[in-house]
Amino acid sequence: MAIGDIIVGIDIGTSKVCCCLGQINKFNQVEVLNTASVACDGLKRGKIVSPDAVSRAIRFAVSDIEATQDFMIKSAYVNIVGSYVSIFKTKYSIKLADKYAGVTQKDIDDIIRNVGQIEVPEGKQIIDIVPSRFITESRTTEDPIGIFTSTLEAELDVIIADKEVVKTIGLAMQRAGLMMDGIVVNGFAMKDIVLTDEEKENGVLLLDIGAGNVDISVFKNNGIVYTDSIPVGGDTITNDIAIGLEISHQEADKLKRQYGLSKVKYIDNDYSITLATYTGEEKTKTIKCSELVEIIEARVEEIFTMIRAGLEDNKVTNIPMSCVITGQGINSINKAEKTAEEILKYTVRYGTLKTANLIKPDVAGAYGIVKYISNIKHSKNIGSRIQLIEEQTFLDNVLQSVKSLFGSKSKKIK
Repeated sequence: MAIGDIIVGIDIGTSKVCCCLGQINKFNQVEVLNTASVACDGLKRGKIVSPDAVSRAIRFAVSDIEATQDFMIKSAYVNIVGSYVSIFKTKYSIKLADKYAGVTQKDIDDIIRNVGQIEVPEGKQIIDIVPSRFITESRTTEDPIGIFTSTLEAELDVIIADKEVVKTIGLAMQRAGLMMDGIVVNGFAMKDIVLTDEEKENGVLLLDIGAGNVDISVFKNNGIVYTDSIPVGGDTITNDIAIGLEISHQEADKLKRQYGLSKVKYIDNDYSITLATYTGEEKTKTIKCSELVEIIEARVEEIFTMIRAGLEDNKVTNIPMSCVITGQGINSINKAEKTAEEILKYTVRYGTLKTANLIKPDVAGAYGIVKYISNIKHSKNIGSRIQLIEEQTFLDNVLQSVKSLFGSKSKKIK
């Protein structure tokens, strides 16, 4: 990335679409210019079910950001959930014509281009190729540029995704008037803003728990080794409370945030709660706090049990040394990390976002996309495309003049 490059990240979530606008500053770091968040219900189980609803939310979010800038956004990077993604590791080596010329970016580009020609299963497509490290005659490194060597071997993560899911994402972006710069897996977007370098090296399980989805990623040796997602989250817990207590979704969410505990055994005082929107036969109803927590406990245990089962099925339980939880889906449930430790068998901490002061937690995913793209080495990722408003106005005027000219000619023909 070059100084001044613009990067736009769009995070399509279950309950909202978030957008982050960043720019590479003179210190070659990404600087956040603005963010926006718009409610959206066009996503179910991590998959777009209404491209029109998602495209409207994208357009509104982008328009909010454009209102503070002197340009229009023409393209952006966008996220994809882990359940529609597969990752496999591969190696590729080349011989260099001149050992003493030093490794160049062209050498790395040649490797990535050749790896991009590999066959993938039917219905899948490559969405990214990420070199994790390089092996030369003298060392193993993440950055081989300039090293004297006659051979260069790369270890790479090849990211493939379902074609239909990618097509649907592209359709939503197109209807919003945007081109797609690239697709970023949710786990990649979050890793650099919540994980430490030591965690990514030693092995860590990252859980991004949202409103309707949990994105699961396992990292080791600074690379990703496993990704998946399960279609449950904070809204699932809220729905359980609403159904179980026969109250409105709004009140259920309020009770979850006010009294949320992951287990009944953590209750200090089992006080009474009067339900304001109870719809049962009685006009009013009062429950004990433990009745509410029992509902929460069942779903929280199920979420972490599902995660553990996925890790076991894919034989990656021995890789993580610890677990980091992020996302707003479960942050209101006190001591959820204790339940996670009991079921997952790892030490667990809540991830603190390593973000600029401008970033609110609800737009962390969009910021993570921007941060990830800015940090990628040896990639062909480019800055997002923009168009100055003055330039757009000029083009609009030209187009209007052409329309008027042809309109007047057609009248004369009649």
